[in-house]
Amino acid sequence: MRCGVMRRGVAIGLMLALAAIPASARAQVGKRNFIEPLIVEDANPSNELDLIPQWVKLSHGTLLSITGSLEKQLAENFSLQLADAWNDPSCQTGHACSLATFTRIGRHRQRRFRTQLLSGFGDFEILTKYAFLTSARHELRIAFGSDLFLTNGNPSAGCSTHTYVGPILMSSKGMGDIPDLSVIRYLRPLALQADVEDVIRTGGTVGNQVNAEWVVSYQFSYLSDYVRDIGLPPFIRALSPFGEFTYAQFVQGGAGSTQPDLRVLPGIAYVNGPYQVSLATMYSLNRVETQATHAAVIAMLSLTLDQLLTEFGWTPL
Repeated sequence: MRCGVMRRGVAIGLMLALAAIPASARAQVGKRNFIEPLIVEDANPSNELDLIPQWVKLSHGTLLSITGSLEKQLAENFSLQLADAWNDPSCQTGHACSLATFTRIGRHRQRRFRTQLLSGFGDFEILTKYAFLTSARHELRIAFGSDLFLTNGNPSAGCSTHTYVGPILMSSKGMGDIPDLSVIRYLRPLALQADVEDVIRTGGTVGNQVNAEWVVSYQFSYLSDYVRDIGLPPFIRALSPFGEFTYAQFVQGGAGSTQPDLRVLPGIAYVNGPYQVSLATMYSLNRVETQATHAAVIAMLSLTLDQLLTEFGWTPL
């Protein structure tokens, strides 16, 4: 218990230390300022603090969860991100309840218990991100990184029993290079962000989990500024409807693999300077995890720290 508290204290101290280090906002690529996705890990090294609360109605209970994510840009094209989640499941005794939460990058937590579940932290995530290709003309950025999940939380609250680590590939692409012709010009506000990763379990039975997420958004601010000003009021101009899609599948050596878990999160984001507020719900596309399809509300507050305080624009590398 004391060791767990010590690890938690070190993790929190590291997050605070990174927050005290001031890099510029990197979601901007050419004319495009990409929104911050709920689940997808974007390819833009940045200085951001995200808080993601969610509520999910299960077959025999409910799940409340809040994820905190802090990303610090350490060099022009490199950042370090730390994340963790507090889960508070509440299921009826005697029923099998499944945890269906997401970490920041979308790993699914699906465990079944026939008991009252306990509250606690999930896995502690450390993600590195290096953007090796950027094209302002094509509103394109591609990044490569590593993702590490440390198991120092509560297994009955959704924490893994083993550490996972693996590579992750991220991309962000705006459609501003579509020809400014006729009706097709109205496709230019579209943007696509995606990631794919393969994390390997470092202990126990050999296995790995493959995840892929992508989000399609339509930015009314881009429509008004760079396509055609159709007289939208300021509040509407700040909105970006989006749809996030997630795929997760666990592969276990010699024992086969689980069925793919496919989900969609339709939602809308409101962006005003350094602030972004998003709201979405979640649906299962192939009903692999039926307990999590009753109802869900997922929200996010995202703060671009170097726009709030210019001192955060300093990079140590």
